[in-house]
Amino acid sequence: SAKEFTQSVFNHASSLPPVSSPVLRDDFRQTPSDVVVAAGEPAVMECIPPRGHPEPTISWKRNNIRVNDRDERITMRGGKLMISNTRKSDAGMYVCVGTNMVGEKDSDPAELVVFERPVFTKQPVNQVVLADDTVDFFCEVHGDPTPTVRWRREEGELPRGRFEIRSDNSLRLNQVRGEDEGTYTCVSENSVGKAEASGTLQVHGKTRVQNDIEFR
Repeated sequence: SAKEFTQSVFNHASSLPPVSSPVLRDDFRQTPSDVVVAAGEPAVMECIPPRGHPEPTISWKRNNIRVNDRDERITMRGGKLMISNTRKSDAGMYVCVGTNMVGEKDSDPAELVVFERPVFTKQPVNQVVLADDTVDFFCEVHGDPTPTVRWRREEGELPRGRFEIRSDNSLRLNQVRGEDEGTYTCVSENSVGKAEASGTLQVHGKTRVQNDIEFR
């Protein structure tokens, strides 16, 4: 009968598992952590999105702009964002985004800091001078954090009382002598690296031309 058929359909429907509604929870199971690297090194950020139905997909934003994996250095796999060869321009605030049909949830931001090893923009050069001259060895360096600069002489101490390290980090030698000959090295260092550059000094004695007048 129609009544029995209706009852049968009802019984069958009630035995089916309930159809779960789409859901996206608020709390990320793992939020990305801050990362500090030196330029050229790889960087990895990891995230596990909130539980959801359907299971959320993951994307990333840097400074509120979607990260694009068309850049061959960038790989997004599972919950990992991998940058193979970091540049200063990769630094910024990264957010993991979990998405399903309910909507999007953003993780707390994590910062990628990209430091740079010291790189010379001006290096000392080899010099040949006369005794008593003043000599400048230049050394300009770029890096982040700002590198320290110091000078050393490979053959021993810097000429005592006759050298000065100037505000531009150059080394000035006053009234040079033959004993000042040697190799002068600029040493630059910060928390992610160290660099050295050298120049040599040769000192020639001044020749004094004397006119001897011979009286006969």
